Amino acid sequence: MAGFDPSVRTATLTAEQETTARFPLRDGRGRPWWESYFGPDYSLLYPEKDHASGEKEAPRIAAALALAPGARVLDLGCGNGRHVLALARRGFDVTGVDFSPFLLEQARAAREAEGLSCQFLLADARNLPLETLPPFDAVVSIFTSFGLFSDVENEAVARNMAACLKPGGRLLLDLGNRALLEAVSGQRVWSRRPGGYLLDEFVYDADFHRFHGNRILITDGVERRYPFDHRAYSEPEIRALLRKVGLRVLAVHGSLDRTPFNPRSPRMVVLAEKP
Repeated sequence: MAGFDPSVRTATLTAEQETTARFPLRDGRGRPWWESYFGPDYSLLYPEKDHASGEKEAPRIAAALALAPGARVLDLGCGNGRHVLALARRGFDVTGVDFSPFLLEQARAAREAEGLSCQFLLADARNLPLETLPPFDAVVSIFTSFGLFSDVENEAVARNMAACLKPGGRLLLDLGNRALLEAVSGQRVWSRRPGGYLLDEFVYDADFHRFHGNRILITDGVERRYPFDHRAYSEPEIRALLRKVGLRVLAVHGSLDRTPFNPRSPRMVVLAEKP
C-alpha cells in the first residue's frame, strides 16, 4: 500500500478508501511499522509484558471465557507466548499465532525449556490458514493485538477469528479505551530503561479514530525510533463490527477482572460468542 499524499485526496474517495490509502504507517526503512516494532526491542518497549504477567492474567482470561478443562484456545497475536504458556500450564490445548518470527522464536524457546505442550504458528491474522486450523472453543486477542490495520483489513481479521470458533465458542478482545487514548493525545512521556530512556509521543487522529505516535528508545547512546498506529474503537463500533462478522457480544468490561466499563476504565475488554 502506498503512503498517503494529502494532495491527491478528493471528494470522490469514500472513508474506507481513504483509510486504505493512508495506512499502513511506515517505519524509518519504509516498511509497515509492525515489522520493526515487534522485534528485538519489544521487551524494552514493554518490560511489563513478560511471562510473569501472562501467568497473572491467564486465570482471569480463563474465568472470563468460562473455559472448560482441556478447552482448545487460539491466542491470535500471541507475541512471546506469555499467555499461551500460562494457559498450557493449566491444561488447556493452546495454539499461538503471530507474524513476528523473533517473538515466536522466544515463545518456542520458553516452551522447550519448560517441556510444555502447546503450538506456535507463524501467520498473518489477515490471512490465516483456516483449512489447517481446528475449530476452537475460544479465541483471545490480548493487549491491543486487534486493530493494527486498515478498517477493511481489521474486518478481515475479525471474520477470521469468527471462522476459527466452533458454534458456542467465545472471543475475548482486550482493547485500549478510546476515551483514555484521546486524553493523552499530544503528550510526551519519558520512562527509564536499562542503559537509557524511552520517550513516548502520543497522537489521537479524530478523523480516522486512530491512535499513533513514536516510541524513541535511547540506550547506551544509540537511538531507535518505533512509530506505531492502530484503530481505536468505541464500544458501539466494536459491537457493530463483531455483529457484522456473525458474533454476538455478551459483555463489555473495563479490565480482565471484568470491572464495569466506563470512560475511565483502563481497558475495553469485549466478550463475544459465535451462535
